[in-house]
Amino acid sequence: MAKLLEKPEEIRVTANTSGVPLTLCRHGTGEEVTAIYEQWKVADQWWGKDIERCYFRVKTSRGLVCDIYHETGTNSWYLSRIHD
Repeated sequence: MAKLLEKPEEIRVTANTSGVPLTLCRHGTGEEVTAIYEQWKVADQWWGKDIERCYFRVKTSRGLVCDIYHETGTNSWYLSRIHD
């Protein structure tokens, strides 16, 4: 089962030169990304504004399985869904 967050949570991510996440930090706690299960891109318009996001379903060193995305227009990272 997965929990979609009502509002995506901004997080800090360290990524490699290809944009693949290596670490993430939320609530002041850093975690290594130990697995990437899926990766996909979304390019669309939202309220007349172009958006481009790169999504990743990852597992962290603390066992968290979640969906995160990189908002390429703002260079920001967000946590959008947590999986049980």
